[in-house]
Amino acid sequence: MRKGLSLIELVFTIVIIAVVFIVIPKIVFALNKSDEFSIKQDALFNGMTLMQMITHLSWDENSTSSNDILQTASSNFSCNSTLGNYRIGGFRGSRNCENNVNVFGPLGHEASEVDKYLYNDIDDFNAIDFNTSKYRLHVDVKYIADTFAYSGQNAKITLNNNAILTSTNLKYIDINISYQGNKTALHGNTISQFSFVSANIGKFFISKRAW
Repeated sequence: MRKGLSLIELVFTIVIIAVVFIVIPKIVFALNKSDEFSIKQDALFNGMTLMQMITHLSWDENSTSSNDILQTASSNFSCNSTLGNYRIGGFRGSRNCENNVNVFGPLGHEASEVDKYLYNDIDDFNAIDFNTSKYRLHVDVKYIADTFAYSGQNAKITLNNNAILTSTNLKYIDINISYQGNKTALHGNTISQFSFVSANIGKFFISKRAW
């Protein structure tokens, strides 16, 4: 009856243990990297989809019931009452502000809406979070400066993402995507960020007449 291992068996045992200790960590690392990539891919896709959905909504709550360029607290790009409430270059039948409709008010979801999950304009998404077990989508909407300068026949608009306390003609939409879940080292780290600037230009519609 054998009482021990031969030298060859011992060597093979050591080799197998060494392979296990070398390969297993690499497999675990590869699986973690694959999982991280899948999280990023899914998060980016949903972030882009969310941004596309937001930017296709009305510019303001009052834009849902009016085709006008809305009146804001900004004097830039304002409508001239002496010209029939048109912006420079405007004409009757174009995008205009002849009905003197003002922006709705503060940014955010309107308390008057019965369904709190009804998002019908851009700023309804302000300060909204969409959380999954792996990542978080956080949306901010704010007014930014709409200052401009003429240079010859051109108008140059300088954009920045600093919030303005009063209403302007530009809304800045920001979506921040960050890690969530059990990975402590990654929790809260930004995966990506999407930004978009939407302008108060009224709705485009086509007038039709019966033949």
